[in-house]
Amino acid sequence: MRKRFVIIFLMFIYSFQESKYKILDFGKFEITVPYNWNKFNEKGLDSYIGGIITDTNDTLKFDLGRYSQDLIKSDYPMVYDSQRLAELTKKELEMLPKTKHLIVDSTTGNINYHEYLQYQFKSDSINCFKAKFITPRNKGFGESGVYIDSLKGSDQMHNKISFNIYGWYLDEKTQKRFFKALKTLKLKENCENN
Repeated sequence: MRKRFVIIFLMFIYSFQESKYKILDFGKFEITVPYNWNKFNEKGLDSYIGGIITDTNDTLKFDLGRYSQDLIKSDYPMVYDSQRLAELTKKELEMLPKTKHLIVDSTTGNINYHEYLQYQFKSDSINCFKAKFITPRNKGFGESGVYIDSLKGSDQMHNKISFNIYGWYLDEKTQKRFFKALKTLKLKENCENN
């Protein structure tokens, strides 16, 4: 009986803690995340970079600056010849059998590459900006995140500031919590009504 009580008590404590959130303030922006996620800082050369470590030790990295990568541009089809197959990481090779992919002798020929695209995209808004969300078509295989094309400035003036934040190989629960946190993102200096 005592053992059962301890287990129930621990489950209660865990579920109570799981519902707590905190705000991580990165100076230029803030985001509300689960209480047991923590921020880290990095030193960037041409951008403000850093990130968040989740409770499952996943790393969610951000890049705010002129050269922040548009995540949509990394949507390569999961069609592999021997050279591309050799470029996959050990983790990707382990995960590959559970994905929709195609292994070919040659990438030339009649292949429907669209059928094997790695990512899906959704347009939405965050704060006062249009945002592009990216998720892997094969759960957990690839990156999940968001890209905001222009916080201020323009390409013509060569002063456009963009933002992305993403994580690799997130399980379904972590990805769901990450996207919930992204909807709380407040880009302090860039929206009039923060």
